[in-house]
Amino acid sequence: MQAPFIHSLHRLLDPQKGRFMTGLSRLAGIMAVLFLPSCALLAQAGDPFPAIPPTVLPVADQEIRTSDDPMATRLFRTTSVRTQIQLSGFWDFLPDPRGQGEADRYFDRFPKPETRMWVPGTWNTYARYWHYEGPAWFRRTFPTPAEGRLRLRFAAVFYRAKVWLDGKFLGSHEGGYTPFSFVEANLGKGEHELVVLADNTLDDESIPKSGVDWFPYGGIYRPVYAELVPDVFIEDFHVMASVASGTNANLRVRAFLRNFSATDREEQVTFEVNGRLLFSEKLKLSGRDPEVSFSVPLADARFWSPGSPFLYTARLHLPQAGDDQYTRFGVRSFALDGPRIRLNGEPFKVEGANRHDDHPDWGPALPPHMIRQDIEILKRMGANAVRSHYPTDEMFMDYCDENGLVFLAEVPAWQNLPEQLAKEVVQDKIKAQFREMVYRDMNHPSVMAWSLGNEWPEFEKSHNVIKSLIEYARSVDNSHFITFVTGGARTGPISALLDLICTNWAQYLWYDPFTSLDLQEAEKAISKLNRIHDSFPDKAVLITELGAAESQAGWHNWGNVKWSEEYQARNVSDSARYSLDRDWIAGGLVWQFSDTRSSPSRFLAGRLRGWNAKGVVDGYRSPKMAFYKLQELFHDFQASEARPRKATEDTGDRTGRLASER
Repeated sequence: MQAPFIHSLHRLLDPQKGRFMTGLSRLAGIMAVLFLPSCALLAQAGDPFPAIPPTVLPVADQEIRTSDDPMATRLFRTTSVRTQIQLSGFWDFLPDPRGQGEADRYFDRFPKPETRMWVPGTWNTYARYWHYEGPAWFRRTFPTPAEGRLRLRFAAVFYRAKVWLDGKFLGSHEGGYTPFSFVEANLGKGEHELVVLADNTLDDESIPKSGVDWFPYGGIYRPVYAELVPDVFIEDFHVMASVASGTNANLRVRAFLRNFSATDREEQVTFEVNGRLLFSEKLKLSGRDPEVSFSVPLADARFWSPGSPFLYTARLHLPQAGDDQYTRFGVRSFALDGPRIRLNGEPFKVEGANRHDDHPDWGPALPPHMIRQDIEILKRMGANAVRSHYPTDEMFMDYCDENGLVFLAEVPAWQNLPEQLAKEVVQDKIKAQFREMVYRDMNHPSVMAWSLGNEWPEFEKSHNVIKSLIEYARSVDNSHFITFVTGGARTGPISALLDLICTNWAQYLWYDPFTSLDLQEAEKAISKLNRIHDSFPDKAVLITELGAAESQAGWHNWGNVKWSEEYQARNVSDSARYSLDRDWIAGGLVWQFSDTRSSPSRFLAGRLRGWNAKGVVDGYRSPKMAFYKLQELFHDFQASEARPRKATEDTGDRTGRLASER
C-alpha cells in the first residue's frame, strides 16, 4: 500500500507529471490520496491507526529496561545510588552588555534580575534578547538533603561559562556543545546559591568562529543537575565492543575515576552487562584521576544495525566506595571495502539528513517530545543516518541508538581559513572539542565517524596542520572512521590520509548566477564529483551535504525558479538519486532536515528572514515537496536492495578493513 501511495502523491506534487491539473483539482487529488488509503487500511486491518506514515517509534530493543532518568538528560537512568538534584526550572537572569559583572562581583551579591528564565533554555528566543550576543548572568538557589561532596554537571552552555557556588569560583569551560562538571567538597546540608556567567560571543579564534551559518544561541540550553558523590567515584566509562569471531564479541572497558581521598588505594571494581556479572577485581587506584582498563568476552552477542538496533545495558560499580554508573552500548562493526562501507559485513549505503538542534520556539533547547518527533520524521522519510555540525543533544543520540540511525559526529570547526587554522590556539580548541566529543559519545553504537570540521576554504594550504589534527584524532580513538568535510567536491593530497572522503555537493548549484535549473552547469558539477573517484578509486566517498537549496515553504513556481519548493525538490531528488545509483558513492545526507535560524550577521545577506531555508521540512516540521521526493527515493532504494541478489554478485564474507585496522 505504501509504495503506490507515495507514487500517487509524487505525481500530484510534481509539476511536470501533474501539469494538466488545476489548483483546485490538484488539491482534491492530494486529499484523496492522503485520505482514501487511510480508509482502505482502516477497513482492511480493523485498526484505528493507519499503517502508513506517520509512524511512532517502537520501544527500545534491549534485554532489560533501566529506570527513566530523573534528570531528564538521557533515555535511561545513569545511576542507582547517587542522590541527584534537578536544577532545571526558572533562574534569575541579567544581561551584562558592558561586561561589568565580574568586576562588580555579581557572583557575590547578585543584583536585581531583569527577568526569570527557564533552564534549559536560551535567551535568544525571548523578544527582548532576540539578537543579543554577549555575557549574561544566571542565578538560582537549591537545597542539598545532606552534607557531602557535590558534583555539578552541565550538559552544555553556549559558548563560554564560568561557575560560582556560594560565591566560590569553581571553574570555567569553553565550547558550546559538550558537557563539563565541577566538584565541591564538604558542602553543608541546606540552601546554596549557584551563579553562572554565560557568553555567546564568537570571534576568529572561537570554535565555531564568528559568522557561522547557524545561530549562536546563548544560555544554559541543555540540562544541568547536581549529585552527591563519595570520595572515590566514577566520572565516566567506555565500553568498546569488537567482533571476535562469529557472534562472539570482546568488550574493552575503560573507566575514568576521581579519587579525592588522601592516598592511593585499592578498590573493588565490578562490571555487569544486562544484569550479569562479567568482571570483579580489586584494582589499585593511583593519583587524583586514575584510569582502569580491562577486557571481557561477550558470547552469543546480538549485533546492532539500523534494521535491528539491539542495545546492551552496562553497569560499573564500586561497592566499597558506594558508587555506580550505567551506560548502553551495541555490538557492531563498521569496515571499509574499497569504495564501499560495510556494517557487520553487509554493504551499507548512507541515506540521511543533516540536522541542527533548532526550533522557532525553543531554539536549541528542544524538549524531549520534540527531539522524539524529529527522530520519527527522519524514520518516516526512510533515513538511516544523521549528521550534525556539532555534538548534538545526548537524548537525540540515545534515540539514534534505539532507532537504528547511524550518526556522523563533527567538531564545529566550520569554514576556518588557513590563517585561522595556522594559529596554535585554534588547533588546541579543535583538539579539545574533538576529545570532549569522543569521550561523551564513545558508547553510542550509532556513531560511525568523527569529523574534524567542515568546508575549510583553501584547505590545501593547511596540509601539515590538518595532518597533525588527523594524527591527534587517531591517538584519541582509532575505533571509528576519521575524516573532515570539504565543500564543492574538492579533494587534495591530504584526502589520502582520511578513512572516508566526505564532500558537500549538489547537482544544481545554489550559489551561482542562474535563477533556475541549468543542465549544463549540472553536467559540470557531476564531472567534478566523478573526478574524486578517478583520483581515489579505492576510497569510500560520502556526500555529506547533498542538494542544498533554499525554498520558501508553501511558495510554488511553474518555472522551477530558486526559492520555490519545485526547485528545491528537483535539486534534492536528482542529487540524491545520483548518490544512490553509483556504487562508488557510499551514500549521502540531504542539507538539511529542517529550516534553521542563521547568524545575526546573515540576516540581510542571502538568508530568507534570517533563516537557512534549505530544510526538507520547515522550522515547525511541516513537510515540503523535497521531503516526499526523498521519501520515495529512499524507500524505493531500500526495496531494491532487499530483493534477492543475482548469482553473479559477490556475496562472500568480505569484511574489509576495520576502522581500527588501517
